[in-house]
Amino acid sequence: MDARPQSESSPDLPSLSRRETECLEWVSRGKSSSDIGAILGLSPRTVDSYLEKVCAKLRVRTRIEAVAYAVRTGMIDPD
Repeated sequence: MDARPQSESSPDLPSLSRRETECLEWVSRGKSSSDIGAILGLSPRTVDSYLEKVCAKLRVRTRIEAVAYAVRTGMIDPD
């Protein structure tokens, strides 16, 4: 079994929209839904909706689990 993280282009990884990825990246930087909404020009509820979709696609329960999964698989850059 290969222990390296899967690349973003791996067919096994769920596909996230650009907005879903942006929201997840901001979560990884410690931003709240209100903060992310202000940054992206969205309502906090819309941000929550994007993040709920991310969690469903990644089959995780929390934002933190989603960030950990995305970093581990190379979907987002932790920096």
